[in-house]
This record gives sequence, structure tokens and C-alpha cells, in this order.
Amino acid sequence: MRSVLTMLGIIIGISSVIVIVSIIESVTNNLKDEMVGDNTNTITLSLYDKNDSWSPYDISMNGTIPGISVISDDAMEKVEAIEGVVKTTPIYSSSAIEHAYNAISSYSSVYGVREDFFEMKNLILTSGRLFIDNDYENKNNVVILSSEAEGELFKNESSLGKTIILGSDTFVVVGVVTRIKDYSDINSFGDYATKIGLETNELYIPTTSWDLIRGYDDIQSLVIKFESVDDTVMIESRASSILNKEIPGEKFEYKSGSMSENAEYLETTAQVASILLGGIASISLIVGGIGVMNIMLVSVTERTREIGLKKALGANNKVIRAQFLTEAVVLTSLGGILGVLIGIGISFIVSRVIQMPMAINAGAIAVSVVFSMLVGIIFGWIPSRKASKLDPIEALRYE
Repeated sequence: MRSVLTMLGIIIGISSVIVIVSIIESVTNNLKDEMVGDNTNTITLSLYDKNDSWSPYDISMNGTIPGISVISDDAMEKVEAIEGVVKTTPIYSSSAIEHAYNAISSYSSVYGVREDFFEMKNLILTSGRLFIDNDYENKNNVVILSSEAEGELFKNESSLGKTIILGSDTFVVVGVVTRIKDYSDINSFGDYATKIGLETNELYIPTTSWDLIRGYDDIQSLVIKFESVDDTVMIESRASSILNKEIPGEKFEYKSGSMSENAEYLETTAQVASILLGGIASISLIVGGIGVMNIMLVSVTERTREIGLKKALGANNKVIRAQFLTEAVVLTSLGGILGVLIGIGISFIVSRVIQMPMAINAGAIAVSVVFSMLVGIIFGWIPSRKASKLDPIEALRYE
């Protein structure tokens, strides 16, 4: 019982560190998925004027740029070769183009996309069809609507086959897409925000039909899909470097807006929070270590005659010291292992409660176990040294 109570401080300290780091990492990963990767593990590199970093460069307002338009196939191949990149696709985009159906008109974001765009962005077809090769080859006036754009323009009627005015031309609606299949995918407020709350009025047309609504060769952006949002900063940096080599002069640059800054900010915040909260939780490890030292000192006192007998039979100081030091390390190490198991269990329960994937940091586990062993060595040294220094004759006389 005394040994269990001695280990309790170590167990509480280790499990606290693991649970705190797990929660921080879980929340951070969720925020990175939502804020950085748009919950689709993608970022979009757009052209920016270095003197105006608030929004991508708009030709309709600022005029064309000699030597800058489409992104070359060679550049896209180099970006796709970056470790962690799954796929890339170029797009055209405009944040506000008027479109109308009968007497109803609205302004929406319009994108000129390739057929692989929808899969990369996890856009699911709910009715109609996606673009086909014929649409690109013949520059067909066809458009795909987001479900919200369809609801605003067509109210309660189907949009398929209907004609809308987009810019100065007419387009036929061939499909409707949405971000999710059904509402059963929504399990938390975060799911709602990313899967429904962020859905806006969006229209998609083939890339080859883009000049029909703009009337000139526009500047492309590049959508990059990657395996993990943890690689966002690295991928954004390397991909931007590749695209920027194709830009004449130094006035413009490709970047992902605030996405990389968001990722860096989240990572830095998470690291600081983990260190601070983990440090606070580690105080209980120090307290547990003091408890170990206290109980070992009591043990040395209680076993004074035993120590004297062992010394009288030939045990040297090193043997006695090793015995008590081993006991202290075993207590703290066993407490560390139990603390890890309990911490993982609590993290699993918390992840279910807050409805976020559990994120166990292997580094935190390793550091916690090693730290608990060090606590045993450091706080077990004084009692073990005291035991080894006992005079055998005085120890045998001890009552």
C-alpha cells in the first residue's frame, strides 16, 4: 500500500502531462484542418502584389501583367514532386461576378476549373453531371452550381438544364455539387462550420470557357492537395519558390495568403501551450519524486539492522546503494508506465466527449517515462547514499 501511494504522485504527473499534450495537439490538428487545409487538405497559391498582400491580384481592376498568365506544366510537375504533395490543379477565380436566372440575380464566386478539381476539394455531385472532355474541347457554355447557389437562384425548382446569364454570356446548368453527402456527417459545431457554414454561392465552369466571361487571358492560381496539414508551411514555401521563378521582376509573388501564417501561428501557439501546461503538470512529478525520496528515507531507517547485517556479511557500499537506488527507480518507472496507460485512457475518453480524433504524442510519452526514471534516480540517490554510509556495528545495534 505504501508503494502504491508512493507511485500515485508519479502516476498523476505522467497522466496529466499526456492528457494535456494530447488535448492541445488534438485541438490544434482540428483547427489546422479547418483553418489551414479547408478540411480538404488543400491550399491555393495565388498571385499577389507585394505592396498589397490583402487579396490576390485582380486583372479586371489593375490591368494585365506582361509575362504572367497560365502556370506552366513544368512548374506543376515540380510542385507535384514535392514530398507530401498528392496532386495539383490550376484554376481561374473571381470573387464577384453577376449571374441571373429570370428576374433573380446575384453575385457569386466563379471558378474556371479542370475535372479533377471537384475530387480534390471533396465536392460531391448531388444531381446532374460533372464536366466531360467535350466541354473543354468545344468550350461549352456549361456551369456547375454549389447547392447554396442553386437554392438562391432557383428556390424550390431544379436547376438542371436551365440557362443562366453569367457575365455577358449564357450558360446551361449541368450539375450541382455540395460539400457533404448527408447531415449524418455532422457531429459537432466544428463539422457544421467546415462542412455547411463555409459553403457559399459558388459557380464552376471549364477552364477553357473562362475567357467567355472575362474576355481576356486571366491569371491562374494553383490548388495543391497534400497528405498532412503538418506539412503546409513546408509545401507552401517550396511550391511558392517554384512558381515565383517564372515571374519576371520582383513586384509580384505567388503565395497562399494567410494560410501559411495561420499554420505557423497554430504550431507556435500549440508548442508554447504544451510547454507551459506540460511544465505545470510536471510539477506534480517533482512532488511525486519528493514523496519517493521521503518514503525511501523512511525505508532506510526501518531497515537499518538489515543494512548492518548485509554489511557484516560482506556487502560493500556500492551494493547497498544499488539496492535502494534500484527500488526507487522501479517505483518511479512502474508509476510512469501506469501513468502513460491511464493518460492514454483519459485522452481517449476526452476525445470522445469533445468529438475530436485522439492525438497521442509519442514524444510526450517517451519524455514522461524517461523523466519519471530520472526522478527515481535523482530522488533515490540521497536515501541510497545514506544507507550505504551506515556503520555496520551501529546499524546492528539499532533498535
